[in-house]
Amino acid sequence: MTQATATSQIESLGFVSIQSNDLNQADLEQLIQRCLTGDTWYCLRSPEAITFHVGLPKAGFLSSLEGQVFSPHRELRWKRQGDEYTVLLLSNTEIQDQALQPLGKEQQWLIRDLNANFYPPTETRFPRGITYPDGLDIGQRYFIDCRTGIVQFVALRGIKRGK
Repeated sequence: MTQATATSQIESLGFVSIQSNDLNQADLEQLIQRCLTGDTWYCLRSPEAITFHVGLPKAGFLSSLEGQVFSPHRELRWKRQGDEYTVLLLSNTEIQDQALQPLGKEQQWLIRDLNANFYPPTETRFPRGITYPDGLDIGQRYFIDCRTGIVQFVALRGIKRGK
């Protein structure tokens, strides 16, 4: 989907949360509305395609097996298992929400923002290609375990062109 480039922009502490307590589709929709505001994009993944879209996903799109909603500040991923969802939130700021618990009470995450580039539409590892919305540039946010120095998560970061 993306290739990171070497320019480091921001290094600070981040917030990681996982929620696997029987979220249904309505709970997931509400969590997305609470956690992601402003400029947002979403990505849907299936075995045959990866598609990017502008805004927040409509209810019918959340039935995909997995996806993610992202903004310049956070990414929320979901994975469906039957009628229930597991979510992972990766953010550059802590979020106070009853549905979200920090991953590891004493865990600290150093984040590093990097620029990235989309793979070209001709990339052969994606047989049906990848579609991207106009006006979106992409970045990546690395979540590094402060104790070990190992990158544990990489989140997408949306950047509106011209900003």
